[in-house]
Amino acid sequence: MLEKRFSFVDLFAGIGGFRLGLEAIGGDCIASSEIDRHANHVYTNNWPNDRESHNLGDICSVLELPPHDLMVGGVPCQAWSIAGKNRGIEDPRGKLWLEVLRLLEQSKPTAFIFENVKGLHDQRHRDALDYLVDSFSSLGYEVYYRLLNSFDFDVPQNRERIFIVGIHRSRVKKTFVWPRPVENHKQLFEILDDLEEPHCTEQPALIQRNLFGERVHVSHNKLTPVGTRNQFFILTDLRNGSTSIHSWELYSNISEREKEICMTILRNRRKPQYGLQDGNPMAYADLQTLIPGLEEAELRCLIEKRILRQYTDSGKYEFFNRKLSGGIDGVYRVYLPTSTFFPTIMASGTLDFVATVNVYGDSDEAYRANFVRKVLRLENYRSLKSSELARLQGFPSDFKFHENPKQNIKLFGNSVAVPVITAVGQAILATGCFDGGK
Repeated sequence: MLEKRFSFVDLFAGIGGFRLGLEAIGGDCIASSEIDRHANHVYTNNWPNDRESHNLGDICSVLELPPHDLMVGGVPCQAWSIAGKNRGIEDPRGKLWLEVLRLLEQSKPTAFIFENVKGLHDQRHRDALDYLVDSFSSLGYEVYYRLLNSFDFDVPQNRERIFIVGIHRSRVKKTFVWPRPVENHKQLFEILDDLEEPHCTEQPALIQRNLFGERVHVSHNKLTPVGTRNQFFILTDLRNGSTSIHSWELYSNISEREKEICMTILRNRRKPQYGLQDGNPMAYADLQTLIPGLEEAELRCLIEKRILRQYTDSGKYEFFNRKLSGGIDGVYRVYLPTSTFFPTIMASGTLDFVATVNVYGDSDEAYRANFVRKVLRLENYRSLKSSELARLQGFPSDFKFHENPKQNIKLFGNSVAVPVITAVGQAILATGCFDGGK
């Protein structure tokens, strides 16, 4: 048993990711607040010895918190999320921050940690973030915030979140310093179940970093070292790249002429002369100037094959699979066993899968062709199990999750990466602000 070094209150507790991370460094959780019955079911199963009054229920009904050293919580994120409506403080869920401020002013803990989606850090929500920082500061706290990626803390998940840390000015002894990244060498075949091991067991290439630990010289996805191949494939008709797979490459009844038409549309649809969007429908007249001898009958044939669609109002043509994250036939991304990360686990679920076999190729073309032949055609890919979702969030192996797999997608998607919480908690401890108690 660890010596209890500080007490904390776990707001918006979910299934206890914050609690796990802080108990690992001597934190004593004296109360929590959560209203989701499925989350409470999991929380209770994992901490069965909590007193009945431990869960304070709806934060809006909490009049007073018990004395504590640290307040933590992942305030519901839909108000700032791309997956939500981006309404910020105007969203009822965004207004829960006002409840947090109320309780913070009332209880005046030594420090706090709040976590949220990276959308809160985006420029479109800058006023809201500034409002929160100014509000925390007016309550007497030195405030720090930063985007942290779980991948940088030995968690093989590309999960970027904003963390806001506050230490009361009366308790500041040493300057707070954000934890430095930990190099992640783990590959999915080492973490997930029953995946084929690679022929070569060399360590994956490291991402270059500057003196502050920030990633430099990275590829477009930020987690693939420069000079190396992506260890995942994207099924999309809206982008092109060395590991992009298009519907006209998957379907067997597509002619070379039809592939040429599709690639011409792909290469030109984002040009400003066709519209201001990041990809625009194109008129037959426009396509005629780009594709010699093009007949409308050829476009209608591609509509029948579910490659293109035509808007009834404008008559313009667009790809049938016209949503970037919508994938093709229910599949968006497939990650190989050799990948060092999996994409963000989301409460709403995703169309992301893991391949059960490895893929090799001497060239980009061979690499892609082998992926289609060996993985897609043979359906050698699958979704993640509940136990694997838990591992990708850094939860311990003995954690008891929900009996319903669909609920686990939501619950783990709404949770936090445990090792990140531990690292941030350790950084607060290093300031000495808890020394001597509250």
